[in-house]
Amino acid sequence: QEANKHNNYIIHPTMKLLKSSLLLVALLETSHAFVNPSLASRSRNAPVTSLQASDRLEPGDAVLLIGPGFLQLNVAKAAKAAGLNPIIVAPQDKINSFVQYVNDDDLINDAIIGIPDPGEPYYGEIGGVVYCAEGAILPDSIVGTVLDWKDRDVFSKDGIKRAVGCIPISGKINKEKSMGWVPVFNNDRKEKEVWTKFTTAFKSHPVMKEGGGGTTIRFGSLLGGSVDGCDELQALGLDERVYKMSMENYRDLKERSFDRYRIGAQVLTGDVINVKPPNQEKMEKEAINKGEYLEAFRAAGGYPEIDRTNRHTAAQAVIQALMRPESEVPKEFSILSKCVSSVPTTDEWDAMFESPGPATWPDPFSFEPTDYGFEAETAN
Repeated sequence: QEANKHNNYIIHPTMKLLKSSLLLVALLETSHAFVNPSLASRSRNAPVTSLQASDRLEPGDAVLLIGPGFLQLNVAKAAKAAGLNPIIVAPQDKINSFVQYVNDDDLINDAIIGIPDPGEPYYGEIGGVVYCAEGAILPDSIVGTVLDWKDRDVFSKDGIKRAVGCIPISGKINKEKSMGWVPVFNNDRKEKEVWTKFTTAFKSHPVMKEGGGGTTIRFGSLLGGSVDGCDELQALGLDERVYKMSMENYRDLKERSFDRYRIGAQVLTGDVINVKPPNQEKMEKEAINKGEYLEAFRAAGGYPEIDRTNRHTAAQAVIQALMRPESEVPKEFSILSKCVSSVPTTDEWDAMFESPGPATWPDPFSFEPTDYGFEAETAN
């Protein structure tokens, strides 16, 4: 009940959310999307006036974020931090509910329920589109509705320079419950159908052809996304109440642990996971015989996630893809977390995109307790 009081859509069954997104499509297909009239002449980050790149987004470019969901909000905050002008697109009731999580008046004031009309903020400045609903709620028709929008003048002079489709990894091993999990009979099958149709629509759209400016980003089970971690998360994170949105026992502790210890990144080409070596579990138990040591070993040192992703990590991957040419990132890649307590640097993203691949599983026999903060007396 407490979770439902704070969020009136995240924990609803999938098909109710889908109806909401179908309403969004209907709104998009009609003219005059709602926007706060006081913003009619406002632009948060002024467009760059010098020659702009036509194959990537640059500071000052506007980007449509199609949701709704917490991932959408994390992408919005990361985009703003990078100098972009994110436009949250969602039904009005969802926008109203976002106020308590975003803690950013600019992002809420710029949120709309459709595509900007002439004279409205960011009309003619939109250079990117991101589909970033983390739940199975977007119908396949929304792909063409937005990317093939009839009024092409709404986009930048170079059109849509980059388009990103955020889609779950299809072969997850660990069946993590989603943030909005509730026991709904046969819900998994419905979710799979919705995602399959959306994935087919996005990947078959011309933007996903070579040179089309499109990238598919696969994400694992999503956790974290708030501020209980390194200092960088204070500007990027959502309100801490998002840790308590699920009906699952101890979910808030799991969510917090991802923000504290698991915001490193792995970039893997295609729709894949980082499978744990068959002897890894056995080696860890043989090499590390204390429970607190084993817990520390698995929460630091770049220890990789098999199929889970911090929302911050996913959001950073989206922004990095948007602000790079299509040719500099894999056409389709999976973003997973690993146990690092700081946001990846630009140089680290450079390296991951140049040589994508799973993070190496660490050797437990090299574990030194003192390196993990245990006192020497205890270690001995």
